[in-house]
Amino acid sequence: MDEQLATKPVVLLVDDEESILNSLRRLLRTQSYEVVLAGSGVQALEILAGRHVDLVMSDARMPGMDGAQLLAEVHRLYPATSRILLTGYADVTTIIKAINEGQIHRYISKPWNDDELQLVLSQCLEHQRLERLTREQNDQLKVLNSTLEKRVAARTSELQQTADMLDLAYEELKRSYVTGTEVFSLLANLRLPKDKQ
Repeated sequence: MDEQLATKPVVLLVDDEESILNSLRRLLRTQSYEVVLAGSGVQALEILAGRHVDLVMSDARMPGMDGAQLLAEVHRLYPATSRILLTGYADVTTIIKAINEGQIHRYISKPWNDDELQLVLSQCLEHQRLERLTREQNDQLKVLNSTLEKRVAARTSELQQTADMLDLAYEELKRSYVTGTEVFSLLANLRLPKDKQ
């Protein structure tokens, strides 16, 4: 079984405002995933370089590397990692950039609704888990299919060998029958009186 399927999912939250990170950590402390915090895009990439992360949720506006740039880089380096943009303003350009370059899965507006945010995170993680499970099962099916094809080929070869042996035995039986008939015919002719032949 894939190691990532058996371990607790990891969610990386990225925001330059410590109060937002603390608020999110409190909200998510009872969830069934591990929460990791980063105060900048650079720090988030350092964390990603050192460990597996299932989902990154980043604030849109941060100094240096904004959320759209970070999520585009996450998409480029770690395409299997889910990406969510958390935005406190309706900057359509940033959202479009995050969608097009970062291929984000969702965006959530600040201030967020706690239940909605938890639901979005859970749905993203569940979708990702199911995708990994499907890939793993497809890989197993490929192996089984390959094994089955080899077994069918081996059995077909055995059956062909048996059929060839039966053909040879049949030909030998026909020759034996002809030879036996000829021998019996000769014996019968030898036993008959000469005037009856």
